[in-house]
Amino acid sequence: MPLQIDSFLFILRILLVILLYLFLMQVVLAITRDLRKSATGEDGGAARAKTIGHLVVVNSGPSNLMPGTRFALEPQTTIGRGPTNTIQISDPVVSAEHSRVWFRNGSWYVQDAGSSNGTYVNNQPAREALPARAGDIVSVGYIQFKLTQ
Repeated sequence: MPLQIDSFLFILRILLVILLYLFLMQVVLAITRDLRKSATGEDGGAARAKTIGHLVVVNSGPSNLMPGTRFALEPQTTIGRGPTNTIQISDPVVSAEHSRVWFRNGSWYVQDAGSSNGTYVNNQPAREALPARAGDIVSVGYIQFKLTQ
């Protein structure tokens, strides 16, 4: 009789170890899957702000920007020389806090933030929020950008 109980307990221990390994394998697979989603951006933008468009330099004026340079736009984007801006432009014509670009209800809006040299959408001053579309030219100081999706 003690031999049967010992055999039963031994088999039970083996099953417990197997279940423990299966559990650990599931945990490792779940962590790996989450890490892959984060690395490929499939996390719905939770790890970083979502890029929803670009400003592409069309005419750099006297600045050192190269035509074709792309700046990612987020749902709320600020442009200026200051370090807190989403898009930082090192140019004396650009104010520290020059302008804002945002995306709301399927539309882009551009507004000057009280800069010295102004912000324009297709040569219209953006003192108030102006709607903008893909292909429009946004001017920040002497720099001209094309808005792209």
